[in-house]
Amino acid sequence: MLILSRTEDQVELNFPSHLAEVDQACLLVQGLLRDKLPNEDHFMILLALREALTNAVIHGNRSDPAKSVTCMVAIHPDRLEVMVQDQGFGFAWQNHNWKLPPPSSESGRGLAIIRAFFEQVEFNSSGNRMTLRKEREPSGVTNMLQLSQDGPRTVARVSENMVGSKIEELRVELSNLIKNDHADLTLDMSVVEMVDSLGMGLLVATHNSLKAKQGRLTLVNVKQDIYNVLVVMRLDKHFTIQKAA
Repeated sequence: MLILSRTEDQVELNFPSHLAEVDQACLLVQGLLRDKLPNEDHFMILLALREALTNAVIHGNRSDPAKSVTCMVAIHPDRLEVMVQDQGFGFAWQNHNWKLPPPSSESGRGLAIIRAFFEQVEFNSSGNRMTLRKEREPSGVTNMLQLSQDGPRTVARVSENMVGSKIEELRVELSNLIKNDHADLTLDMSVVEMVDSLGMGLLVATHNSLKAKQGRLTLVNVKQDIYNVLVVMRLDKHFTIQKAA
């Protein structure tokens, strides 16, 4: 694996046509995504990237280790961009059938997975370079809490880790919910991978604010490791914490 360039917002890689190298490339990109894009997007980005890289290795370079794959991932203010290029002859992408294969098919799902997440999928004329683009939310627009209503209960899906770098933005959004009389608040923690001491402090502050309004705070779908720490810190004595199934 050769890292051609690397900055805070971009990485460019080159590697021989081995599937084990695809794993390493995805790990490097996962590090780039961390704290840059919402956690909930990471799975589909990495899955689509893996499919593109696997196609380049198997179909583009025919698993020839003498041929290499180049990959670039860049996080721009307005979009995510991914480029994957192999050294094969390409394919007639203009005539490609983009429909999902039959459920009984053992292959043919890679490009469909890629198109399911990325809004733009482009090829060069020969078909051995693929460029993927997905728009990002404009600067200042946050999706840290995604709201739904379940009767009188407000369910807020937390889409970021509850750590120091995210706390102030989360605090503002939670405060706005409480000010707008969302007194019965459930935080869905299904995509939260980390809660540090500042995050725990914010949970306690949210509980206290809701309690002052005769409301309540509930955490659901809490990952086991986070659940264990919250219980050790005795936060379950203040509000309900339900671990993920």
